[in-house]
Formats: sequence, C-alpha cells, structure tokens
Amino acid sequence: MKSSKKLSPVMKVAEQREQSAACQLGGSMRQLELEQKQLDQLIAYRAKYEQYYLAATQTGLSVAQVRDYQIFLARLDNAITQQRQVVMGSSQDKEASQANWQGARGHSKMINKVVETRQQAERQQIDSREQRESDDRTNITLISGNREEK
Repeated sequence: MKSSKKLSPVMKVAEQREQSAACQLGGSMRQLELEQKQLDQLIAYRAKYEQYYLAATQTGLSVAQVRDYQIFLARLDNAITQQRQVVMGSSQDKEASQANWQGARGHSKMINKVVETRQQAERQQIDSREQRESDDRTNITLISGNREEK
C-alpha cells in the first residue's frame, strides 16, 4: 500500500476534527451574538425607562414613586452588569473556540501537505520507473537490431 494511502484515515480524522471545531466556533459566535443582543436590549430599555422617569419627575412624583423608579433602575443596572459578564464569558468561549479551530485547521493543512508531498514522490517514482522500463526496451531493441546486422 502506498504511504499516501496509509495516511488517508489520519487525514479524514484531522478533517473531521477541523469540521467539529468549525461547528463549535459557529455555535460560540451565535451565542456571543445572542448575548450581546440581549445586553443591547437591556441598555436600550434602561435608557427608555430613565426617560420615562425624567419625564415623570417634571410632572411631579410621590416619594414612593421616586423610590420605585430608582429601585427598578438599580435592578436594570444590576441586570446590565450581569449581562456584561455573560457577554465577556461568551467572548472568551468564542476566542477559545477560534483558537481550537485554527489549531485543527493548521493540523489538517499539515497532514494534507504531507499527503500531497508523498503523492508527488510516488508519481515521480512511477515516472522514473516507466522511463527506465522504456529505456530498457529501447536498449533491448537496439541491441537486438545490432546483433541481427552482424
């Protein structure tokens, strides 16, 4: 069996690992996008709620209403802080997935290069053997032709 054919299972495993890492990276990217979107929505909602609060203070609020607005704004601030942490975690997961994919991609490329190099060497060996055989046939024909002439 040719050495390039022997590497075929290794190449398939490397390609499967690369595909798996790519899928994982895609999932991490989608998760990060989702978490960032949720953060953006929280920030937008807080800004809108703060506008309502400021508008309401112009018309006059009771102490209880001011306290309720402030408590709710504090809860939104807390939720935003937590969501920022989630986004940071998702970003770190994405970076780790990207590094994993890049490593798997590099490994796959290296194995493909080894296989290509071996295939090229095998083709050169076949070409050399065919050339020698052709030369041998030519030499035999020439030698046979010289003997007949004598």
